[in-house]
Amino acid sequence: MVFRYSVGLWLFGQLSDRFTVYHQSKSLEEKIAEAAKVKNNQGLETVYPAEFKNTQLDLVKNLLKQHKLQFSGIIVDLFTDPKWMNGTLTSKDEKIRRQAVDISVQTVDIARELDCNIVTLWLGHDGFDYPFQVDYSKKWDLLVDGIREIASHNTSVKIGVEYKLKEPRTHILVGTVGKALLLVNDIDMKNVGVTIDIGHALYSYESPAESICLLNRYNKLFHVHFNDNYRDWDHDMIVGSVNLWDTLEAIYWLRRIRYDGWLALDIYPYRENVQKACERSIENLELMNRLIDKIGVEWLDKCIQSEDATEIVEILRKVF
Repeated sequence: MVFRYSVGLWLFGQLSDRFTVYHQSKSLEEKIAEAAKVKNNQGLETVYPAEFKNTQLDLVKNLLKQHKLQFSGIIVDLFTDPKWMNGTLTSKDEKIRRQAVDISVQTVDIARELDCNIVTLWLGHDGFDYPFQVDYSKKWDLLVDGIREIASHNTSVKIGVEYKLKEPRTHILVGTVGKALLLVNDIDMKNVGVTIDIGHALYSYESPAESICLLNRYNKLFHVHFNDNYRDWDHDMIVGSVNLWDTLEAIYWLRRIRYDGWLALDIYPYRENVQKACERSIENLELMNRLIDKIGVEWLDKCIQSEDATEIVEILRKVF
């Protein structure tokens, strides 16, 4: 199976944590030019309006054409501005909620203008930190109403809700695959689904492959971010560098369900060469795709049907 790969445009700008700035900021032109150098990369994912403004659409279109790239997805920037710190779609401030909906609707329009059909909502500030801090039922109602309004603006654009257990809040409202599915099923619109981040699934202690299957069961798997971590934090490491077997299984199931979307890299190579880190990630994904062919889909199917761990380990060992 042939997959399409994209990289996060933000990787080629300033990369910093709360201690150190590791890579300096660059212009939009420089970032897209750098992303275009990544071998086997065909797309970009961007954060709007953090990385470009609506007045720059002609420039963005020309740069995409020049570098033969396209947008795989656009993430609504509901997390970098301090005004969002106490929530976006679930803020107790009605004006903030209105601004969150308006910027999301504008992102949907931008996506259509740029021939992109996936807009991701990562609601990292919509959550809580302490017991007795929020009315959980009210917050959930606000989530449903806000996302439903955004999705209704243009139903030809898919809205992917990205879940994450914690950070920046100690508890994010949409924290697991189950809660993400509950939310989108509550909303009950065909163009509202889930963006799964493999790293987020890992450190929610999920099996990413199982989460993929659950989302596919309800036709809600809209977009996939790939990275890796040690299951204790969102490290955003090179794909397949830690959890090799889980990543291999995720690729197997993406093939089995005939996923035809993008495999988008959401890594943070603070200390690494960004281009090389992206290329190693894509190469690892391609390697896993080939390993599935080498093992044989029929053998992997047999493993699953047998439910025999000893046979599974024997077959996987033969890869080496």
